[in-house]
Amino acid sequence: MTFDLSNERLFEHAAADKELAYSLRGFTGVLRVESPDDGFDFSFDQGRLTGVARRDGQANATLSGPAEFWKKAFEPGVPRPGVESLSTAWANGITMSGDFTQVVAPYQLGLQRLYRVFVEAAAGPAPRRSPPTPPRETDTAIGRYVYVGANGVEARMYYEEAGDGPIPLLLQATAGADSRQYRHLLADPGMQKRFRMIAYDLPYHGRSMPPIGERWWETPYLPTRDWLMNWVVALADTLGLEQPYFMGCSVGGQMALDLAAEHADRFGAFISLNGWYDAPTLPVGFSNDLFRTPSISPDFGPALNFGATSPISPEAHAHEVHWIYRSSFPGIYAGDNDYFAYGHDLKENGHKIDAHSKPVYLVAGEYDVTTLDHVHGGPAAAENIPGLVYIVAPGLSHFTMSDDPDGFRDAIVPILDRVIEQASNTRHAEA
Repeated sequence: MTFDLSNERLFEHAAADKELAYSLRGFTGVLRVESPDDGFDFSFDQGRLTGVARRDGQANATLSGPAEFWKKAFEPGVPRPGVESLSTAWANGITMSGDFTQVVAPYQLGLQRLYRVFVEAAAGPAPRRSPPTPPRETDTAIGRYVYVGANGVEARMYYEEAGDGPIPLLLQATAGADSRQYRHLLADPGMQKRFRMIAYDLPYHGRSMPPIGERWWETPYLPTRDWLMNWVVALADTLGLEQPYFMGCSVGGQMALDLAAEHADRFGAFISLNGWYDAPTLPVGFSNDLFRTPSISPDFGPALNFGATSPISPEAHAHEVHWIYRSSFPGIYAGDNDYFAYGHDLKENGHKIDAHSKPVYLVAGEYDVTTLDHVHGGPAAAENIPGLVYIVAPGLSHFTMSDDPDGFRDAIVPILDRVIEQASNTRHAEA
């Protein structure tokens, strides 16, 4: 398709965007956005836009997509899933080419923003939720440390706790992240009445240091499925939790399903947020080593994850996802992602899950395109695991509890009420 845009309109729109200029600070060169029939070159000098022209000659990096993709991307209003960002658009044919080490990786956040600026120049801005009012009166979580032994070592693990409900609820963050992702849920009064919520940081994450005595500076962080699960079980044992519910997102969503298979007797229910059945197709050339190689900018992974937030979530909370990821130690996201993408496979142990005796729920965000994969994602888990309840939450993303607290609460509280009722009915039937 030929873009129905003028150089002048694009320049005016992009030059006024402070986020674009800040995310491209230090960059001098040309970034191109194109379809097979047309394209625009955006010229920058130290992050300042100096010109927009029809494509000509060489560019430092190019975003290229088929005509069908741009037609969908230019639809006004709420973006369709799969066109909202560069992080999701690869599944619909968007490619990024250019100097990966010098441009694509370090300026990934700027490329993400340039894509949105380009689309919004044609379609207008996507409507976003208003940021929630800070829950000052109920934001009462208390942070503690506890010494936990697992995998033959001991670690001083950090956790935050809120709520005086009758059911313990363990909360696991996404790959490489930490318990700050659950700060909004911990402050929710409805959740506080239902649960004793415990959001923890695994060793190597957030405010938990590596295990005591490990020479972590000599080797890469390479967790296994059992290594991760053992810390969760050990924490529950150390805190004396009786039949806690487990809810985790992304890596935590995979862990919820693996715990249901391997440690069903230790927990009362399992809630997987954006978990998979096995391993959906990943972008061509993708490797987790990109996130543990010193020559590749540590900004790359956090910027990709920012692109996986919901396009309708409050803007500040979407950026909070990026903030948390930028504070992760290099290589930790890569190690968790090894398990997330390759170490979890319910074809191996899914047959052990008895979703009739203990509730097992898989909740997928509408904007998490890989979780919606019918062959490898949530639908496949529901098809292959009898009794597993699969639910798609409209408007939510891969980082659902962090980037859209109100949307997540509205979706998850009724689901958790169903889990509580099912668990109660099962116990009474067994009695």
